[in-house]
Amino acid sequence: MMENFTKEEIDYSVAKERVQKLKKFYTGLVFFLILFTAYSFRRFYLTGDIIFLDQRNISIVFWIWGLILAIRAAKLFLFNGDWERKMLNKELKQNSHGK
Repeated sequence: MMENFTKEEIDYSVAKERVQKLKKFYTGLVFFLILFTAYSFRRFYLTGDIIFLDQRNISIVFWIWGLILAIRAAKLFLFNGDWERKMLNKELKQNSHGK
């Protein structure tokens, strides 16, 4: 149960989970940038269009993927785990005082 963990173990667990989320986000971002760049160069080679000047011709896949990345970035960097940590500490204190 959670009350058997030390503060250091909980801190490590929280930090490890955050690092895993960051790694997953950055990996997705790198793949997005590589594929979007390749798509842009291919499109420029075939049609001569610069993709950044005409957003209507960008594939819907890139719009959706970019939106998902933006949501993940907001969750990681704007709505970080501080409130989760506070709630976890609150629950641990309630459980330890309730016994």
